[in-house]
Amino acid sequence: MAANKTSRVISGRYPPPGTSVVGDAIRARRGARGITPLDAALLHVPPVAGGWNSLLGAVRSQGKLPGDVRELMILRVAAINRATFEWIQHEPAGRTDGLNTAQLYIIRDEAAPLPPAPGILTQLQTSALMFADASTRNVKVGDKLTNALKRDLEALARQQGAENIEERTEDLLAEVALVVATYNMVSRFLVAVDVAGLGDDAVPWPIERKEHFMSMPSSHTIHAITITISPDAPWIVFANSLLTNLHMWSFLIPYLISSSPDTVTRKPRKPFNVLIHSQRGHGKSTLPESDSTSIPSLASDITHLLSSLNIPTPVHAVVGVSQGGAASLAFARSYPELTRSIVACDTSLKTAPGNIEAWADRIGLVYGGVSAEEILRDGVKGGETGKGPDYALKVGMGKLAEATVPRWFAKPSKCADAQAERGERYRWVADMVERTPVGGFVAGAGALSDYDLYQPDEKSQNLFTSPVERVLLLAGSLDGGGNIGKGLQRLRDEWNAVRCQNTHAVPVEYAEIPNAGHLPMIDEAEHYGDALRNFLDSF
Repeated sequence: MAANKTSRVISGRYPPPGTSVVGDAIRARRGARGITPLDAALLHVPPVAGGWNSLLGAVRSQGKLPGDVRELMILRVAAINRATFEWIQHEPAGRTDGLNTAQLYIIRDEAAPLPPAPGILTQLQTSALMFADASTRNVKVGDKLTNALKRDLEALARQQGAENIEERTEDLLAEVALVVATYNMVSRFLVAVDVAGLGDDAVPWPIERKEHFMSMPSSHTIHAITITISPDAPWIVFANSLLTNLHMWSFLIPYLISSSPDTVTRKPRKPFNVLIHSQRGHGKSTLPESDSTSIPSLASDITHLLSSLNIPTPVHAVVGVSQGGAASLAFARSYPELTRSIVACDTSLKTAPGNIEAWADRIGLVYGGVSAEEILRDGVKGGETGKGPDYALKVGMGKLAEATVPRWFAKPSKCADAQAERGERYRWVADMVERTPVGGFVAGAGALSDYDLYQPDEKSQNLFTSPVERVLLLAGSLDGGGNIGKGLQRLRDEWNAVRCQNTHAVPVEYAEIPNAGHLPMIDEAEHYGDALRNFLDSF
C-alpha cells in the first residue's frame, strides 16, 4: 500500500485509546494492527462502526468454512469491484490459509471466463469462486451454480464429521452467501469513500505483472505484459493467433507460474516467467504505417521485444499458435540463438494451396460480400471497398466471428457453441474476434496468404538446419478435421530427416490434444498445459 495516502473524500476518525467504547472494541479485534483506515472511515458513524466490527468479526472467525474458501471469495469480490484496499488486506490472509500464487492469479483474473481450467483450484474452491462471481456481478445466482456448490459443501460437511449432513450443508451454503454479501458491502464502502486513498489504484496482482507499450523500428507499437515469478526463472514467450490478442493465454498462465508437484511424478515443478504480447494490429498493438506485415516481421517484433524489455536470452521457449505458430517457426529459422526451444501449435510451414482465395473470401465477408476475385485484384482500397470501413468495423467483424469460431471449435469440442459445456469460452473468443481491428485482420490475413518458411531468405538459414535445441509441434485433434495434425506430423518427419543427420540433435517432437480444436489452450487448457509443461520441464 502506498505510504501516507489518505481518503480524498472523508478524513477518518482515530479516537485515542479510552475515549471511545467502539474504538476500543475495534482495537481489541484488530490486535497489533490497531484502527485501520477502513475502521477510521466507519467511525464517522460510531453505532454503525460497532455493528460492523461485530459482523465482520463473526464472518471472519466464527463460521465453519475453510479459511482458503472464505478468503478466495472475499478476494474475488475485491477483484470484480476494484476494491484495492480489500485485496491488499486479504491476499496475505489468503496465503496464510493456503492459497498459492497460481490460485490467487485465477482469483484476480476476473476478465477470464469461468470455470477456470481444472487442476489449479480444488473442486470446492472452483464452485465457491463461481458462486461469488455470479452473486457479485448478477446478485441472483442460478440453480446450476448453487446446486454444484451444495454438492461440494455436502462433501465438506461429511469431511467435518457433521452429525446432520443436510443441516450442515445448508449452514455452509448460508455462510458462503453471507461472506459474499458482506464483502460486497465492504468493497462498495471502501471504493465510495476512497479508503486509504486507493479508490483509483488498480487491484494488485499476486505476482509482478507489468504492462508495456513498446515502440518498434517499423513505427508501430506492441502491447505486451510481463509476468515475473523470479528474476532467475526461465522465460516463456507467447505469440497469439490471428483474430485474438494476448488475453487468449489466460487459462494457461496459472499452469506456468505454478510450482505445484507434477501430478504423476510428484516432483516439484519449476515456475516460469511469461511474456505475452498482441501481435501487430491486434488488441492494443498498432500496425506499421507502411503495409509491411509478414510472418518473418512478426518474428522480428519478438526479437525487439526481448531486447527492449531486457529479457535475458536465450529464453526457454517461444510458443505460438496459428499465425503465432508460423511466427515461432520463423523465429527458429532466423533467430535460433535467442531461444532454447520453440513450440508451434496448429500451424503450417507455408500457405496451403487454395488458402489465398480462402483469405480473400474472409476479407470480402468483412466488407459486405465483396468477391475473392475483387479482393485479390484490387485489395481493400484503403478500407473503401464494398460497404466501407464503418460496415466492416460494426457489422463485418461480427459476421467473421460467426463464421470463424465454430470452425475453430468443431464438435465435440467443449467450446463447440455458446451452449456447450465451456460455452463461456466460446463467447469470449467470439468477442475477441469481433473486437480485432479490421486493419489488423487484413494485414494478418495477407501475411498468411503468402508465406513459405521452407525457403531461407537473405536474413535466415534453412529451418531444418536451425540449431535450436528443442522443437515441439502440437495440434488439437479436431483442427481441420484432423488434417492440421497430419500436416504437422509430416513436417516433423521432414524436419527430422535433415535434423537427425546430426547425431547430437534432439528429434522434433509432435503432440496432439484430444477433443481440442484450433486453439487447444482454450478448449482443453488443462491437457494443453500438461503437454506444454511436460515438454518445458524436460530440459
